[in-house]
Amino acid sequence: MSSVQTRAERMIDTHGFLGVPRETFEVGGRAQLVRLLQNGLLPESKVLDIGCGVLRVGYWLVRFLDPGCYRGIEPARQRVELGRRYLFEDQELSAKQPRFDYNAEFDTSVFGERFDYFLAGSIWTHCSKSQIDVMLDGFERNSGVNGVFLTSYLPAVGYDDDYSGDTWVGTSHECDTPGVVYHRLGWIEDNCRQRGLRVTQLPGLDCDSQYWLRIDRG
Repeated sequence: MSSVQTRAERMIDTHGFLGVPRETFEVGGRAQLVRLLQNGLLPESKVLDIGCGVLRVGYWLVRFLDPGCYRGIEPARQRVELGRRYLFEDQELSAKQPRFDYNAEFDTSVFGERFDYFLAGSIWTHCSKSQIDVMLDGFERNSGVNGVFLTSYLPAVGYDDDYSGDTWVGTSHECDTPGVVYHRLGWIEDNCRQRGLRVTQLPGLDCDSQYWLRIDRG
């Protein structure tokens, strides 16, 4: 068993469910790094990890990226602190200088930077449409002209299972109840088009049975 999987299982066994599957902790995080690499990620790229949680993908990105290139947003501050404690050595964090913000509004302007990549793994599977709109507005505002937004989602088959609520569903800094939501790809495409953004669904499912979208400027 790998070092990261061993560390992750120790963390979850000690502290309980932390928002990501125990069994696929390593493979899921590494797969997100691979998706970013397939979409042009370089060590000097600036990445914003939205809903970074216990740093499942942060484990890989902080090590791969140049110092100062990784930023994470996560309202459940304890999860970030656990990820830092269990998955990193102090000297690694000191050398790579990741920064975190704990706002619950998906405010991507808090770092005062423009990013090459937005990443939202298993975030749109829990959030409302108004929260997706906030993230799309943030991408418009806080990414470079060649910016890429990679996000996973669960497609609604029809209007009946297309989430219309206005709140987050699933575990968070305020809730311990698991849950997921579904969104129509057509709705996502329409809202991106209104912002001059283009959506491409990437082939295949990830290990958590989610589809991935690439969003960029059309």
